[in-house]
Amino acid sequence: MFKPAVSVVEALQDLFTCLGAIECGRAADLGLELSAELANRRPDLTDVLLSTAQAAREHSLELGEELTAAICRGASARLGSRHPGASIEVRVPPFSAVQIGFGTGPRHTRGTPPNVVEMSPLVFIDLATGRWTWEDSAHHIRSSGAHAHEVQKAFPIWSGAAER
Repeated sequence: MFKPAVSVVEALQDLFTCLGAIECGRAADLGLELSAELANRRPDLTDVLLSTAQAAREHSLELGEELTAAICRGASARLGSRHPGASIEVRVPPFSAVQIGFGTGPRHTRGTPPNVVEMSPLVFIDLATGRWTWEDSAHHIRSSGAHAHEVQKAFPIWSGAAER
C-alpha cells in the first residue's frame, strides 16, 4: 500500500498537466482516479502511480525522482504482498528492495538471500506496468541464484496492464 504524501500528489498533478497537452482524456481519467483514491478512508496510490507511469513512459515524459521512487516503492510493496516469502530479493536501487517467494527455493531468514534480482528503476517500472516483458528486459537485469528466474512470474504487477 502506498500512502499519499503531499509531494507525490503534487508531482502526479504536475505530470497530469504535461500529459494533458498530449492526451487530454487520459490525463483527466488519471486525475479522477487520483481524486477518487484520495477520497478513500485509507487511500492507496499504487494503481494510480502505476497507471500514470505507464502513460508517462508511453509518451516519453520524465517521471522525476519523486514519482520514480514512489512508483518503485509502491510496486515493490505490492510484489511483496502478492508473493510473500524470503527466497528471492528483488532490488531496485536506490529506491526499494523486497524479499519474495514462490514456494520453492531455500527458506531464508537473515541477511541477503541466495537468489537476487536487481534492475534499474525504469526497467522495473516497465516490467511492473507490462510495457516490457521479461524477455524484453533480460539484458537489463542482473540476477544470481538458482531460483532468481522465478521472479518473471510476478510481472506485470499492475492489473491494468492487461487493459492497455
